[in-house]
Amino acid sequence: MTNAAKTPKKPLQSRFPRLWLTAQYLLAGFFYRGRAIVKHLDGRRRVLEVGCSVGIDSVHFSKRPCDYLGVDIDADAIALAAGRYRDKGHMRFLLKDVRTLSPADHAFDFILFCGSLHHMPDADAVSILNHTAGLLAPDGIMVVIDYALHDNPGWMERFILALEEGRHVREQEPFLALLTQIPDMEIAEQEIFRNPAFLLPWPIMAHKFCLKLRKRQPAGGQPAP
Repeated sequence: MTNAAKTPKKPLQSRFPRLWLTAQYLLAGFFYRGRAIVKHLDGRRRVLEVGCSVGIDSVHFSKRPCDYLGVDIDADAIALAAGRYRDKGHMRFLLKDVRTLSPADHAFDFILFCGSLHHMPDADAVSILNHTAGLLAPDGIMVVIDYALHDNPGWMERFILALEEGRHVREQEPFLALLTQIPDMEIAEQEIFRNPAFLLPWPIMAHKFCLKLRKRQPAGGQPAP
């Protein structure tokens, strides 16, 4: 007698969206990481968010003059995101693997990966990053925000990591190594910031990478703004 295959459990944001969104606002560093997103957006108009989920970070684009596209492979999450922003005519959400977007049809000024890479195994992450680099306009930028694990996490960091559903949270060196496998891109700016859980500077829920990538510059070429 064989056991029937188990149906994969849906992620928390799909099963309990209101609870998950509340936790994001109160515990998961939403406000501070939003500042990093907006700082790098800097007026860029053609926006792609890869792994947008239920649209938690999409709110940073909801009142800004841009054309926003959020993609995710979670049908429930995309439906929730589309419903949350249904009155925003400049925002679209598609149930789609980003690798199905054609570089011939799309050129984005700003591409965001915020907390999505730790849900992808290495092979998928490298494939997606390489394809997405081809969707970037010549003077566009890619911003990657994700965990920067370190040797002495505080109690809140340990708590958040224990709840984390992503199965590919990486140490710092392996994480950076992923990004070096995008041959057409280079890291223009790199920082690790202490991400407070809420509005106050304490407690810290995680240390995060914030990386700005751009098209690799030819020798003597001018850097992208």
